[in-house]
Amino acid sequence: MSDAGSIKVWVLVFVALFGVGTVALVGIGCAVGANQCPFVKNKALTTTDGMTLYQSTCIGCHGARGEGGTADAPPLRSGEAATLTLAQIEAKIANGKPFFMPAYSKKKKHGTFSDAQIQAVAEYVISLRTKS
Repeated sequence: MSDAGSIKVWVLVFVALFGVGTVALVGIGCAVGANQCPFVKNKALTTTDGMTLYQSTCIGCHGARGEGGTADAPPLRSGEAATLTLAQIEAKIANGKPFFMPAYSKKKKHGTFSDAQIQAVAEYVISLRTKS
């Protein structure tokens, strides 16, 4: 096989593996709830328990105790987030952050939370500030 033919084979192998890897990552992310899956209709959460809602939607990025993950998912117990009022937290949950956090308000496209659920999550986030 010539060098040009060998390169073409390696490019095809790379493209195929990249495609398989991407599909696998999206599938795993959907399975663990780390990302929203466009092809899966999730069952609506009807509870108004802030901790339950947080654990089912926020924990993957913001951590179990609000310790945060990356710059895109800041800690909720310290830094700027720790100075936000209840209304400000509710607005962030309702409106999200483009490309990083979905808008959870039912008033927004694909939103899943009622106003009462948003308030419950915001109150839970504030309660994380005092937990060690």
